[in-house]
Amino acid sequence: MNLKVEKNDAKATVFISGNIDIPGAEDLKKTLAGLTEENLTDVVIDFTGVTFIGSSGIGKLLLFYKNFTAKGGSLSIINLSDEIIALFKAIKLDKLFNI
Repeated sequence: MNLKVEKNDAKATVFISGNIDIPGAEDLKKTLAGLTEENLTDVVIDFTGVTFIGSSGIGKLLLFYKNFTAKGGSLSIINLSDEIIALFKAIKLDKLFNI
């Protein structure tokens, strides 16, 4: 899995490609935790290159959502594949995340 972060003022975009498996989820957690410490108001996570997300990856997204929105931040997830959208809808994450 590859992660790239672009920042513009108070907004950050996280570009992810590959599979978000257990090792990838740990990398994602570290990257997102670093963003929580910054003075950002908006984070967009771009799933254009993501082909799989496991339960550990979903857990890391939920943890970031909880911590970031508690500080008043806004989180969006964009460019999800049809399979990942179906997964998010099945476990009601489409109600939580702005997708």
